[in-house]
Amino acid sequence: MKLKVLVDTNIIIEKRNKLFNLLGSYDPVYSDLVLVEVMEVIRKNALEAMKKNKREVANKYLAFGREFLKMLYQQNVQLEYPNIKDFVEAFEVMKDKDVDAVDAVLAVIAKRQGVNVLSNDKDWDRLKDYAKRVNI
Repeated sequence: MKLKVLVDTNIIIEKRNKLFNLLGSYDPVYSDLVLVEVMEVIRKNALEAMKKNKREVANKYLAFGREFLKMLYQQNVQLEYPNIKDFVEAFEVMKDKDVDAVDAVLAVIAKRQGVNVLSNDKDWDRLKDYAKRVNI
């Protein structure tokens, strides 16, 4: 049985060249917030590459974004959505643990779902009361 993990944005972006192979070892869960962050990072990186006349790099980012989202769609991935209670709790987590809002919401979702978080972000070490960080 594969380990069920909530996938953090940094894994998707940093491991994009080998992401699909890496995720095969897990039962991944995604939040809508992570997908929005991924889209924004890809957009920002593609625009930055275009400004530097690196069209090929920009196109690689955009191609990855399309491929990643298409894969999620084809696999009929169900997203985890925060509810208002999650946001209320996450506000306190954000304040008490000094983490950004998205990580705080993800921590609350992970705790509610009883899953680990797949992340290389050391901020998750401060959130160990909510979810164990699995890094790759």
